[in-house]
Amino acid sequence: MFRIVFYKDEKGREPVKDYLVKLAEKGDKDSIIRKNKFRDYIRILSERGTYAGKPYIKHLVDNIWELRPLNDRVVFACVKNGVFVLLHVFHKTTNKTPQKEIMKAKEEYHSYIRRDANE
Repeated sequence: MFRIVFYKDEKGREPVKDYLVKLAEKGDKDSIIRKNKFRDYIRILSERGTYAGKPYIKHLVDNIWELRPLNDRVVFACVKNGVFVLLHVFHKTTNKTPQKEIMKAKEEYHSYIRRDANE
């Protein structure tokens, strides 16, 4: 089993968790389906790690990966043995992952590592 951690920024916000809460609050059919897919993909990540492969997971760059539920993308990083941190969510609109999402993930990852090392 792998450990899943939600990234928390310097202001205490948790982008992935906040997104899941918003989906749950909406309660419409589409939001429920998306929330359930998210839950399933996070469970798969916790059980299989990056070995789950496509269509669940795709490697982006370095230790940055993405979960691929429907048209949503959850960018995550491998931080240490058996630990994945879910960084942020974006909605897929292009075939290729936008460079700005990769750069954002790298910044969040480095922020997480800096703060984690100080705790």
